[in-house]
Amino acid sequence: MKRAILLLMLASTFVLSSCSKVLIDNNPDPQEWMRTHERGTVAYVDHFTGNYIVETFRGYSVVESLNGVAPRDFDLEYANFNSWGVQTTYNRTGNYFTQVRIVESRLSWQDALYVFDQINY
Repeated sequence: MKRAILLLMLASTFVLSSCSKVLIDNNPDPQEWMRTHERGTVAYVDHFTGNYIVETFRGYSVVESLNGVAPRDFDLEYANFNSWGVQTTYNRTGNYFTQVRIVESRLSWQDALYVFDQINY
């Protein structure tokens, strides 16, 4: 009986200690964001679709706007431009966060324009 209670206590301790809670920061700090993400300058914007091209030190990245917010030319943005997929970007010039999808990265200007044309039409 004592062994059964001991085993039950050990099992419950193991189960309860393995539970964890992941906190999602809905209001990230812009200063911390800029320190931990790559900087890019908006090189071209299609204001009809909201898609744009960002120039980074590794080349050009094609970005698809997901929530209809399009930056202006020469805005400074911070994100992981080398990682494809949906992510959050911080526009330093406009001081706002937005959701985008990085379509391609590390492109030349000609390749970026080609991919940009493919996603717009």
